Amino acid sequence: MDTIKPLQMKPANKQPADNAIARFLKSQLGYYTNPFGVQSDLLEDGAFNMTAPYPGILLDTGYVMEICIEDSTIEAFTQLTGIKTVEQLHFATPQLLLELYHQGAAFISVLYESGDSCWELVFQKKDGRIQVKDEDEDLKWIARKKLEKPADLINYVTNYSKKH
Repeated sequence: MDTIKPLQMKPANKQPADNAIARFLKSQLGYYTNPFGVQSDLLEDGAFNMTAPYPGILLDTGYVMEICIEDSTIEAFTQLTGIKTVEQLHFATPQLLLELYHQGAAFISVLYESGDSCWELVFQKKDGRIQVKDEDEDLKWIARKKLEKPADLINYVTNYSKKH
């Protein structure tokens, strides 16, 4: 696979794709999870999503950490990654999505559940900084702390939950 070029994912054009990957996903009722745990979804309106568990970490109970691309198109995803065939889709790894996160094209979602409460923060790199979003509260801000390791993100969500 060629090197990945930095490119922002564009919102779906609301027209279902008609290529090998789209036909494959449609034959799988719209979603497929490959042997590496990477799930690809194709919605009826043509929106393409890809999600994978964060690679190489074991999380405590109550935490879920995923790397995601949402509301893209297969065409934009193919342009970004060079993945053009179903066989290549079978071999997409969480590390690929992590690379896309570092380029600003994917985001990391960290979900923390404690008792009756649940918090989810989304982290995305933009212009060399990390933008944090609380989708439940519809809030966005730039993180003031360095968030480089998975533990940094987990601690950030945990501390955020204590304040809210």
